[in-house]
Amino acid sequence: MKIVQKYRGKIILRRIFAVCFGLAAVCILLSCILGFGWFRVSQIQQQESDYESRMDTYVLVLQNYGKSMENVVTVLENDVYIRKLINRNTFTWDNTAGIAAQEVTNLVSVNPMIHSVYVWLEDDYLIKSTNPSYPIDQNGDARMLDIFQMSTFHESAVIPYLDIYGKSQNLLCLTSGSMDPTTGGKRSGIQVNMDLDKIMTSTLPKTEEEQFLLIDRDGNIVYEQGTREMYRVGERLEDILWKNRNLTETSAEIVRTAQGRFLSVATEIDDEFTLVWLISYRHLTGSMTRVGFLFLGIGLLVAIIVLLLALLMSNRVYNPIGEMVRTASEEGLPSEAMARQLENTELYSIAQTYQTMVQRLNHINLRKEQEDLAAYLISREKTAKLPEWVEEIYAKPGVRIRVVVMRLSDIQDLHSNNTEEAIAFEMETIKTIVEQTLRELGNVLVLPVDREFIAVILFSEESVTEERVTVASQHILEVTGELIHIGMDVGISGEKGETEGFAELNLMYQMARAATAYRFIYGMGAVVTEGEMAQRALNGEQAPSSEELIQRLRQSDRTGFSAEYRRIVGELKKLSIQKAQDALMEIAGQMQTYRNSLQYRFEPLTKKDYEVLAGQLASYEYMDDAEDWFFRMAEEIWLILERNRQTGREDVVEKAIAYLQSNYGDPNISAQYLADKYHITPSYFSRLFHEKCGCTFPDYLVALRIERARELLLERENLSIQEICELVGYSNASYFTTSFKKKYGMTPGQFRRSQH
Repeated sequence: MKIVQKYRGKIILRRIFAVCFGLAAVCILLSCILGFGWFRVSQIQQQESDYESRMDTYVLVLQNYGKSMENVVTVLENDVYIRKLINRNTFTWDNTAGIAAQEVTNLVSVNPMIHSVYVWLEDDYLIKSTNPSYPIDQNGDARMLDIFQMSTFHESAVIPYLDIYGKSQNLLCLTSGSMDPTTGGKRSGIQVNMDLDKIMTSTLPKTEEEQFLLIDRDGNIVYEQGTREMYRVGERLEDILWKNRNLTETSAEIVRTAQGRFLSVATEIDDEFTLVWLISYRHLTGSMTRVGFLFLGIGLLVAIIVLLLALLMSNRVYNPIGEMVRTASEEGLPSEAMARQLENTELYSIAQTYQTMVQRLNHINLRKEQEDLAAYLISREKTAKLPEWVEEIYAKPGVRIRVVVMRLSDIQDLHSNNTEEAIAFEMETIKTIVEQTLRELGNVLVLPVDREFIAVILFSEESVTEERVTVASQHILEVTGELIHIGMDVGISGEKGETEGFAELNLMYQMARAATAYRFIYGMGAVVTEGEMAQRALNGEQAPSSEELIQRLRQSDRTGFSAEYRRIVGELKKLSIQKAQDALMEIAGQMQTYRNSLQYRFEPLTKKDYEVLAGQLASYEYMDDAEDWFFRMAEEIWLILERNRQTGREDVVEKAIAYLQSNYGDPNISAQYLADKYHITPSYFSRLFHEKCGCTFPDYLVALRIERARELLLERENLSIQEICELVGYSNASYFTTSFKKKYGMTPGQFRRSQH
């Protein structure tokens, strides 16, 4: 195929090749045709001669059988006892008859081809002897008498005969005897019958595509033998026995009948019969066909050799031109030997200029294809289309597709501490490692999507399990870590078929890319599959409670806080990444709120505050690294707590009174609430309040609320007693009325009416 590709589109090279090969091919073709034609003619002549020789042999054997039959007749004619027996007017069994019968029987027994022998007198036989294989009944005897009466003395004839078994036979009959002068009929005689079928079968071969015909002097076919009917009854014998043909000698000629072309070999047998041997022309030329294929094979071999020589010669002539084109393509620089050849031609400077231009174009095209594919992979639009070249190269029936996304760790450090050339070398090294590792799983397409992510698309002819891809990915991480000291995390998508895979390749990439986010939970070198990510998202487990952690924080229990934090992190690693991040954000928010309260900032965290916290936690790539933020925050809180304890809390009462002045309407305010707010115990807070104000905290709170209620009764006449009760922090109107009456000696309603 490479040779064919090399000759495509190269007109000059093809013309050089056509001249070199065309002339040689024509000479070879003519040589094969003429050589095979000469061989064919000579082989046919040789086979005609061989068949004539074999025919002479068969005829000689048949003539011997004929002569043996004549000899039997002659012996019986000259036998004294048979002559005496015939000269009697009546048949009497005596010594003469016995001897004559014995002699006839002996002649039949020594010649297996003899069917039967009769000695006739008038219309009955005197002696009858038959081959045991051919029993003859009275009907047969009558048939033999008819044959004797119809025969011509001393002339052989082929007579059809039906034996006692109903089997048709052909008998070769020869008679001799005397005539009755009175009637003109046959008075007596001898009849010898031979089994013509047996003679012909034992003499003539029975092979495929051949036929033997025995024709009498009247032109009748008296015997036929063969496995194929080449001559049919009713056809002209002249077709196989052409006119003016001399049959006194065996001759062979090619003849044509209605059945096709044949070789006809014919000769006469004792001027009585003609034997014809028909051989199928296809059978005759069968060996020549094989030789023809041999000639063809030799011709093709020679043609191939000439073809190779023509290729070498044309390639040698065209090499300088071809090298110029090759060096201008993506294949690179010419070899040293070819460069020396080009230097001696006017093509060298053209090749250099053209090569530089094509290399730049190839580089631009490659970058454009990669950019198109990268844009498709990161696109979330349903209308996004996969670049056509991906399907053209990788689409095969039954192909399975899987996407592996590799995320580079410490990307900022990589780009700030390395040159562009060094980074390009490391990316090429990663690509080589990935291709070599995944090659056994199928075809691999490696594409840097951006500075941080590398997409690896695996096209396999059969399904590849997640386990095999995971093991291969872990091997890639180990090798890259050892060779170029770059850490990576890997996300693996699910596997899809040809149609679905090419249609949703960008979705597969995005799922694999999302899986790399689990590095936050697993740490560097994580390999996470889409199935594992889905399982975590759907497991239904809830994040652990952070109450114990915050309690340890409030108590400044460093050991307990550290142990509880690590326990919570261990539980979070079992959850989905979203749940884990949300739980960490919640803990961070609780710690930040507590820290603010220590600095007397009691307002809830704003959206901006949460964004700042999210940005701080997002700066940690891995969950284990985020421990640093939580422990630093805890140390800041413990430092504030320690500093507050050292100041003696002198300003707690003033702050509590100020808070009460603004929030007296909160029904949840209590000594416990304010003690927790200012991070001291309730008993210590109550003691400080009593020392500072000269009254207990509950008395102060009741007095403050009743005073605010009195003011509202006077200033807000539109408010009901119940509404005023709730505004000053009482949930029980009866208790409010009792407290008010205790202070002013009358109920709130009486107080409002007394002022009008």
